[in-house]
Amino acid sequence: MGIWKKSVLAAGFVALMCGSALSQDKPFEGVQLKMLGIGDTSVTRLAKVTGEFEEQTGAKVQIDMLPYPGLIDKIIIEASSDNPTYQLLWVDSPWVGMLGEAGALQDLTEYAKRDAAEIGLDDIIPVQLQENSWQGQLLAFPASGMIWHVNYRQDLFDDAGEKEAFKAKYGYDLAPPATWQQFHDIAEFFTRKKGEKLAGKVLEQDFYGNAESYSRVQGAITHDYFPIMRGFGGDYWDPATGLCAMTGEPHVKAAEFMKSLVPFNPPDYLGLMWDIQSGYMERGETALSGYWSVRTVRLTNPEEAKLPTLGKAGFSGGPTEDGKPQPTYTGSLSFAINAKVSDQEKEAAWAFIKWGTGEKIMRRLADEGWGISQFRKSILADPVLQEKYPYYKVLLDTQTNARRRIFHPFYADVEENFGVELSKYMAGETATAQEALNNACTAVNSRLSMFPLEQRLRWINDAPVTVLQK
Repeated sequence: MGIWKKSVLAAGFVALMCGSALSQDKPFEGVQLKMLGIGDTSVTRLAKVTGEFEEQTGAKVQIDMLPYPGLIDKIIIEASSDNPTYQLLWVDSPWVGMLGEAGALQDLTEYAKRDAAEIGLDDIIPVQLQENSWQGQLLAFPASGMIWHVNYRQDLFDDAGEKEAFKAKYGYDLAPPATWQQFHDIAEFFTRKKGEKLAGKVLEQDFYGNAESYSRVQGAITHDYFPIMRGFGGDYWDPATGLCAMTGEPHVKAAEFMKSLVPFNPPDYLGLMWDIQSGYMERGETALSGYWSVRTVRLTNPEEAKLPTLGKAGFSGGPTEDGKPQPTYTGSLSFAINAKVSDQEKEAAWAFIKWGTGEKIMRRLADEGWGISQFRKSILADPVLQEKYPYYKVLLDTQTNARRRIFHPFYADVEENFGVELSKYMAGETATAQEALNNACTAVNSRLSMFPLEQRLRWINDAPVTVLQK
């Protein structure tokens, strides 16, 4: 064989081997992944660095960020299509029951078991995996592990003059509220008008003792009502019938308590929802606000909140009626895989989930100042990060006694009906809390009662997620 031919063959062999190596280095070269997502911290933190995933795997990732209201409707449409546009779906954990019952989400159980060491399965707070399960199947993977808890103005609570005045009025020391009565007292105490003093300074605008969600849009009020309801000892369903049972004493007390806070809220309280509500705390305009920890992460970042330049945020678990513990109200904002995409796309999507929720990337974002409502025990327990993000200790400690939020296939009906009826009660359109709750439960049960008892009972049974079974 001539020298020229040998050289050509050698070059071809090298090219073949290099191509093989490149394909192994970038196993998803040419794969296009699109995520139907939302513009909150569970996505925006990660979106900054998704180009690195493409560099590592070859797969291109596009994240479309839509508003929360109406997102579930777009996901349902997408999941119903035989030619889906999106391989990855951002999922709020209450949607898992509805999407799971419809078979819309890929079961991640075998993926998670296969890659248990790689994903650090034992490092994840167990309730956060349970949050993403339906009938034992793991149908989504946590990107932000949430709790509903109290955010407060630590600087005001530490002010000597405010502490003295509070004790003189209420007879006990000013501290993060352990009971709903204490929560009410604190909200009342810190409500001030323009021209009054707060921590020795004359206010240039009204200051609000509290900011909660009262909007009926997408049932926003229920995102505060349901955790408060649990804090009063209430639950959702009748265990004997599988029907809505949110009409009892704890449920009425929770609704009446929320209404009692209205005088301490901003005048636009009926429009408060999620980012609008949390904005009052982020700007330092309220003393106390209970909401999801996925928004809490902004309170320590001066690029996202004004509060760090004005004072200091404090964090505590959710109160209860008598100060005795109730299970922490948890949630999860998660990544799921569309069940209808190809096997290659599923593997690429799973690779993205592993990368985007892994300990390495999560710790890096935290180190760089972008705190996330974490679900990994090792990160939450890190003393350096706890100093940087004081809410990490609250997230870790409160989830030792925790129970997931509502997961029923008819969650959308519950959210809509209770959102409307509770908001009407807060606005004075409905005379009593009992009437509002009766109206909401009746509407939900008019749909549920057509289904067999066995099916209704299955829907309220929170079967343990099998991926945690040894």
